[in-house]
Amino acid sequence: MSITFRENPELPKGNVNIIVEASEATKETIKLMQEIKALQQRNMNTIAIEANGGFEIIPTSSIVAVENDGEMLNIHALAGKENAGRKSPPITTFTTRDTLVHFLTRLPSDFVRISRQALISVRHLRSLKLSYSGNMSASLDGGMEETVGRRYVPNLRKIIGA
Repeated sequence: MSITFRENPELPKGNVNIIVEASEATKETIKLMQEIKALQQRNMNTIAIEANGGFEIIPTSSIVAVENDGEMLNIHALAGKENAGRKSPPITTFTTRDTLVHFLTRLPSDFVRISRQALISVRHLRSLKLSYSGNMSASLDGGMEETVGRRYVPNLRKIIGA
């Protein structure tokens, strides 16, 4: 087996493309690809952001939505466990300096961009309602509502299988 690094300036900053090449698919090559995938998933269970004069470690499974606010991002995450009598736990908002495009590359594949200013986790999507001018309204856990821009509706529908 040989391991080679090849620089590709066409890839977005922070992205890595892994290609496994062999003369044929074997148990070893399949196992290697599964281990790479598992490593990627382990690294995406939490995300560290610089906030409040330090670093906050946020479970990616708790992130409901991320919104761009100028040069800052507002990360909306579920706080605590579900309480009896509540439909979902309250939302905690973390603010950090980052871009939406870069932040999205650090998240697992269940996050999708819904406008120029926002992205959501489809894991926390409760419903979509048609809105005026081709937009949609997304209802999310924690009582959040986000507008899905008409340009982003086809991709979101494809991802959720609608």
